[in-house]
Formats: sequence, C-alpha cells, structure tokens
Amino acid sequence: MVLPTYSTMPIQANPLISEPNQDMNDSHFRIGPAIAVALAAVVLGARFFWIIRKYSVNIFFMDQWDYLTPFFQQKATFANLFFLEHGPHREGVGLLADKFLYPLTHWNARVDSFVIGSIAFASMLVALRLRYLLYGALSYSDIAIPAICLTMQQYEMVLFTPNPSHSHFPLLMTLLYCLALIAPNRLLRYAGILLLNFLLIYTGFGIFMGVITLCIFFLESYWSGRRMIGIPFAYPFTALLIASASLGSFFFHYVWQSAAACFELPHNHWLRYPQFMALMFSAFVIPGAMTVTSGKKIIGWVILLSVIIVLRHHILRLLNSPNSPNHLIGAVLLSFSLLFAANTAVGRCCLGPAVALSSRYMPLLIPAFLAIYFYLLSKSWDDKRKLIVAAWVILILPAAVSIPRNSIRPYINGKRQWANCYVRTGDLQYCDKSTNFVIFPDPERTHLQQKLDYLRQNHLNLFAEPVAQ
Repeated sequence: MVLPTYSTMPIQANPLISEPNQDMNDSHFRIGPAIAVALAAVVLGARFFWIIRKYSVNIFFMDQWDYLTPFFQQKATFANLFFLEHGPHREGVGLLADKFLYPLTHWNARVDSFVIGSIAFASMLVALRLRYLLYGALSYSDIAIPAICLTMQQYEMVLFTPNPSHSHFPLLMTLLYCLALIAPNRLLRYAGILLLNFLLIYTGFGIFMGVITLCIFFLESYWSGRRMIGIPFAYPFTALLIASASLGSFFFHYVWQSAAACFELPHNHWLRYPQFMALMFSAFVIPGAMTVTSGKKIIGWVILLSVIIVLRHHILRLLNSPNSPNHLIGAVLLSFSLLFAANTAVGRCCLGPAVALSSRYMPLLIPAFLAIYFYLLSKSWDDKRKLIVAAWVILILPAAVSIPRNSIRPYINGKRQWANCYVRTGDLQYCDKSTNFVIFPDPERTHLQQKLDYLRQNHLNLFAEPVAQ
C-alpha cells in the first residue's frame, strides 16, 4: 500500500486527534500518562504470565494431538510445519518456535502458553507504538491498550489448547502490518506489507488479511488512476498481482475442512449469523459463564453496529482522501475482526448461540476494540471526548482485569488429574473414566495410544517430569 511519504514524527493530521494538553513543556503532561500506561502494562503483563505459570499444564490437549503429528513422525521440517493444514486454516509460522523449543524442553506443552503470552505482550507494545505514531503523546486513557491486548477473556487459547498459529501470531502480524502501512520509505512499505500478507495468509485465521490486502492495493490503484496520489499506476497494480498470487497459492493442494460436523451453508435462519457475531463481541466485555442473556445480546448488538458504522466512516473517507493513515489503519483493523467474526458465525452457528461466547474467539476481536478506541481518540465529541473515552475504558476493564477461575479450573484440574492417572497406570480408557475427563474425543483417529507410547519411551511431555496435583 503506497501512501504519501510521512516523516518519522508522530502524525498530527488533525489537531483534535491528540490530547488537548496545551502546555506541552510541562513534563507532567508527558511523563504522567507514560508512567501510568507503563505501570498498567507491567502489572497486566506480570499477571498474564503469573496465570500461565499457575494454570498451564504439561500435557497436550485436544487439537494439539492432531497438528503436532509431524513431531511424532519425526517429520517436523520447516515446510511440513508451515504448510500444515489444521481445520480450515494452515499453521504457518506458529509451529516454527516449537521446532526449536520442544527439543530444549523435552516437549513441554507449557512452552506454547508462554510463547502466546510473549506474543500478546509484544502485540500490546506494537499497538502502543501505533497509537503514538497516529495520535501523538500518550494519555491516561491509553491504559485501555494493555487492558485490551492482555485481557483474560482470551484464557482458552492461552491455557486450554495453546496454538500460537490460531490467533496470536495473526494478531501480532496484523498490528505489524499496520505499522508497515505508514512506513515512510516506499520500498520498505511495499516489502513489509507483501511479506506480512503472505505470512498472515498461511498462519491461522490471518488468511483474512489476504482479502484485505487485495482491497488496499485495489484502492491504491484507484487513487493512482485518478491521480489522487503521485505514484505510477504500475506500482500498486504490480503489488496487487503479487498479493493475488499469495492468496491463490494458499489453495494449492488445499483440502477444505469444516470445523463443525453440523455445518450447513446457508443456515435456515440466516439472522442467527449477525446475532452470533454480536454475542462474540459481547463476550469480550462481559465476563462470566457461557450463558446467553438479554443484556449480552443488547451490548453485543451495540458494539457490532458501532464497528460497522465506524468501518463505513473510514471507508468513505478513504475513497476521497488518500492522505488518511488513521482511516486506513482503522479500516484494516475493523475489517479483519469483522471478517473473522462473520466466518466464525457461518462455521459455528449450527452449534448454538452459547458457542459465540467462547473464549477462543477473543484474541482476533482485539483489532476491532483497538480500532474503536483509536476512533474515539480522533473525535472532539463537542468537548466530551474525555468522558466518552473514559466510558469506553470502563466498558472493557471488568473483563480485562477479572480472572475467570470458575471457567479455568475444571479444565486445568482435569488435565492434571488425567496426566497423573496415565503416568501411574498407562491405561487410556481407565483414566478417561476415572477422571471423567478426556484429552482427545476420538483416540483412534489421531492414534493417541501410539503417541502416548512415543512420549513414554522418549521421556517427553508428561513423562519428563511429575505433574503437579
């Protein structure tokens, strides 16, 4: 995506974008907010890793027994891991860290949880950098960024079946992609966007960025064709062709797989799709059990409609004003989360509305919540901006700071009890029954017994160290 060259200084396209602090020479106006945001980042980050240390268990669980098959077959080459299909997506860069870390840790499953924690923290840092480049000096309300990126509503992908490819690598690369969009050097901008686009397409649900990239370069070609920017048409058009080839390559030898056995398209009641999406957004801000309530429906619809309205605003501005990095990044972040939510609704709606409240979907809604926050920063709201931004921060804080122990403990205790049982008895079926817990629902399909035997023979994973009670 080619934009007019920007300086490396913070972008101040609109005087209403930055905090209305008049005396910028007063150090309190700059140091105070920076300290507050840094403190929030350290506290929330430390808590995030403390929870991982406390609750993560050294045993593979559910989907891990499937997508880690190349390791059991001793075929964990870079190509096999990168192009590996798992459900509707590929694993991409997500398993490459395991190729180095598993041998060093005797295949300790907790490694993936700590990798995800590190990615989440890095995503927060990139989001803070993005916020600074777009809107200038930090403000006290920016504690919202650590709260959004390190929310414990994403506990399932961190503790239950930690797969870095599914959500967190796509999240980090999406934010890096946004930084690339405003890079001052044209060559680096093109290279960064196209490289990140390729990696995103092949890594989990980052595939949706492939569609967004096509739209960006198509828009760039539109700007160039109408002479709205001083860049030859051949540049964005060539980038568009490369982006198209990247997306097309994903489907080479690809076998589509539905993640739900009950999948049907279209669903008999198509209005359940937007309702499912609304519930997904409500789960990000309302902690608690996976129970559908009227309150969750209402809040979810308000957030979903807000996302759509703000996205429309960004798109309309971009069609007429190419010199709008804040609108471009806002559109990218909102589009990505909306595409993910729509895809999830189509694929999972048949499982019932309560599934929309699943924690596993939360990481890829983070871009939308960041985009809404950025949008609120860019408006004056008739001098009520601080009040409106504060209300948004208050909305997201309860879910961000709460620890859903009642949702976490049954799975964590089940994993620990099952692991202790199997290390002691070596009887898969007995442990399933005695603990009333299963680590994989169809052992024969994934050759679970053979994989457990492999781990025992090589003193790996749960056989490498005692499992805490």
